[in-house]
Amino acid sequence: MRTLRRKAHRTSFEYRDDRSRNLLEVFNHLFNTTVNAHVEEVLRRAVDHPSRRFWVSEERALRVVRAMERDALPPRCNTLKREMYEEIYRRVSHLSAIHPDWPLRRLVWVVVHQEAPKFYLSVSSAHAIVVEEKKRCRIETMRRLSRFLSA
Repeated sequence: MRTLRRKAHRTSFEYRDDRSRNLLEVFNHLFNTTVNAHVEEVLRRAVDHPSRRFWVSEERALRVVRAMERDALPPRCNTLKREMYEEIYRRVSHLSAIHPDWPLRRLVWVVVHQEAPKFYLSVSSAHAIVVEEKKRCRIETMRRLSRFLSA
């Protein structure tokens, strides 16, 4: 008898464009202000730079925080994601002590929208995001320029 296994499925990340723009802004700022900047070093500094928010959906963060209340994160969880969820959980616990009447959903929403201490991305992931975002910006610039010239 065959056992039915649930297939993991990936969904598109709803904040991808915002995260990409935020990372590119930080990367460009660091690159322009660093003397003799090597791209890999700038990327390393960019991923460790504070981010505008935690780049995780409120729903996913809520599910993980609920799981963390029951027990720890699974051991196969990515190291950077684990670090991010532990920071979110720490902040939710702190905020819960200040506002014990707030539901967990509200606490998580507030925390996820706070400035994050870093991007929680690997250097290679950040490199791929920066390259893709620069490409998207060039294409958008060309599109605007062609509309302007054809008008």
